[in-house]
Amino acid sequence: MTAQDYFDEIKEYQRQLDEQLRAPDGWLTLVGLHWLNEGKNTVGAALTCDIPLPEGTGPGLVGTIVKTENTVTFMPYPGVEVKIGEQIIKSETELESDINQNPTILSIGEVSIYLVIRNSRFGIRVKYETSPNRVNFEGRVWWPIDIEKRVTAAIEYYDPQKMVDVPDVLGNVNKTAMDCALKFQVGGLEYSLDAFGLPSGQFYILFQDLSCQNGSYPAGRFLVTEYPEDEAVVIDFNKAHNPPCAFTSFATCPLPPEQNHLDIEIKAGERYKPLLGLH
Repeated sequence: MTAQDYFDEIKEYQRQLDEQLRAPDGWLTLVGLHWLNEGKNTVGAALTCDIPLPEGTGPGLVGTIVKTENTVTFMPYPGVEVKIGEQIIKSETELESDINQNPTILSIGEVSIYLVIRNSRFGIRVKYETSPNRVNFEGRVWWPIDIEKRVTAAIEYYDPQKMVDVPDVLGNVNKTAMDCALKFQVGGLEYSLDAFGLPSGQFYILFQDLSCQNGSYPAGRFLVTEYPEDEAVVIDFNKAHNPPCAFTSFATCPLPPEQNHLDIEIKAGERYKPLLGLH
């Protein structure tokens, strides 16, 4: 691969991440996260609703969400058009959560809502296609592309998997299975990052470095490695990207575990530019 080929590859990667953010159902459309009360929860554009929709996007009262133990159902108000896909809901409907990454998505015009579960908490996310964050988004910002920030790491597999405490922005701590440690060198010093495997065979890393205090997202960044070969894998820090929480305060991002806090400044990958009026 020539230097120009590499530059073009990274620019295309950056373009694809921007495109994902700008998607009609991307993170920039998220405008609300509301934790459910036991029993009835009202949904609608009225400010008094338990789950308020953006002003002017629908009727004052759209329907009712009922939570009983581990079951959540939705019932539309008479005459209000709420859809799942192309089908209009006419009766009480049980909602699947995002646990299996296939939630029931309810659509009210340009607004959609769906159920999320975080530990023992049940909540409703609200997305709005023409949210100000999406309409006004100017694009991600990046450190200069630096091929020296593309390093080869030795893979040291854990057998059995290593259980690690991974905190999240809600204050929860989740036990997460790590498949390996990825050991690499920068400037003659060795560093290590715990990672878990993806179905593709690549590894996923949550990490923080000293640039998070100086231009990168303060909470840390995410990174997917290249495909491993033998007992090694390339970590390309030019592909480090910000978590959804950098773009909306209604995401529930995991944070890097303590052992993935690197005592080195890595000015590569995505930088952080706060969105005006982030919400």
